[in-house]
Amino acid sequence: MSQEKIAELILSALDVAVLDRKADGVYTVLGEPPEFYDRVFPPDGESHCADPWRHSYMLEFFHATAEEFFSGNDRGICSSGYWEEEGLCDEGQAFVAEAIALKGAKVITVRLLTSSFAHHAAILRKAREQLLERRLISNTLELYKRKALVDDLTKVLNRAAFMELLTTYVHRANEFNEPFSIVMLDIDNFKKVNDTYGHQAGDMVLEALGKILRGTLRRDDVVGRYGGEEFIALLPTTTSKQVLRIAEKLRKGVEDYVFSSLPKITVSLGCSSFIGNDTLTSIVKRADEALYASKHNGKNMASFH
Repeated sequence: MSQEKIAELILSALDVAVLDRKADGVYTVLGEPPEFYDRVFPPDGESHCADPWRHSYMLEFFHATAEEFFSGNDRGICSSGYWEEEGLCDEGQAFVAEAIALKGAKVITVRLLTSSFAHHAAILRKAREQLLERRLISNTLELYKRKALVDDLTKVLNRAAFMELLTTYVHRANEFNEPFSIVMLDIDNFKKVNDTYGHQAGDMVLEALGKILRGTLRRDDVVGRYGGEEFIALLPTTTSKQVLRIAEKLRKGVEDYVFSSLPKITVSLGCSSFIGNDTLTSIVKRADEALYASKHNGKNMASFH
């Protein structure tokens, strides 16, 4: 028996299917794949399925990772880890895929594992769901930008768009226990600005504040106009220990801004952080109460509920 035939039988016995990479994104199945392969990934006519990722959203995700891995490596292994997928796995089963680069050969292997790996698969499934959720939120934010769901004057998200995004973050935080914080801020004595200098001056202050906020916050932070002279910012992956530092940076950025024809403008800020089982109403209410405390205690300051 040839060495190739021995290797093929061993791989089949271990429930390992091997796909040989012929060119970028082009694969063929080596030898006779294990029983599960044709059952899960239907053959193309007389040939075994050479692109199983079109039947599996997780394998499709890994295939993109494998192609990137192959483009930069002549040797090494890149693993998908374990995953379960509805419609492909029976209860207690899990898949694992690996991209293997050998000198002169590049292959993807796919294995079907049994119940002893179920716990690992469950952990990875949760992590994958979290990653996909992040991508969804990122895509949603891009959609908001494309649809121009922004306030015309300040160029930040309008209230409806911001609150919809914040609702998504609250849901995700409760699902995955991911930290995030929000900051509410209000322009101090804004009515006096309008009464003294006119509404055009007030609009100039609002426009400048939008610019300051967009320029001061981090790339993944999101700011919206909550109403009138009040703004709200969403700070992903930000804990209660970090949010006051960011709020103070915002406060100082506004205080240091020089208006050519107006006196110094200041803001009061209120902060709150996700604490588990939060709702949209509860986390916004705490930030609003902290903002009220800043106003009550002298303005031009940041408070945390």
